Amino acid sequence: MANTPHTHDEENSHEIDFEHLNQYVQGDISLTKEVFGLFKHQVEMWGRLLDPAADDDSWGSVIHSLKGSAKAVGATGLAERCERAEQLVGETKTAGGRLVAVQDIEFKISRTITEIQRWEYRQKLNEMRSS
Repeated sequence: MANTPHTHDEENSHEIDFEHLNQYVQGDISLTKEVFGLFKHQVEMWGRLLDPAADDDSWGSVIHSLKGSAKAVGATGLAERCERAEQLVGETKTAGGRLVAVQDIEFKISRTITEIQRWEYRQKLNEMRSS
């Protein structure tokens, strides 16, 4: 089996756009690790505050923050889910709609974190091979 660094297995839906991310980190592995660490911290913090029953201001603030974190790492699917969820305020807000939005966002966060963990694992393997 060939060792290709950017090959993903079939169930991986490419939650992170590495081309987008590399525009900012320019292939710097250490900086990528730092960005991913910040992202994981942000989604853990903001994810705890995802509440379908929140008032519109709180809902909008949490979702907007999650969207910004997602965009920063190139997690476009997560950012798109957040963008749709931002619309669930005022007249368009329903408890069911927000509940589904939270579930979708949590699912995308989980998939994104899994992709980050896979990337981190590959980096560890590369470090072990080169030492």
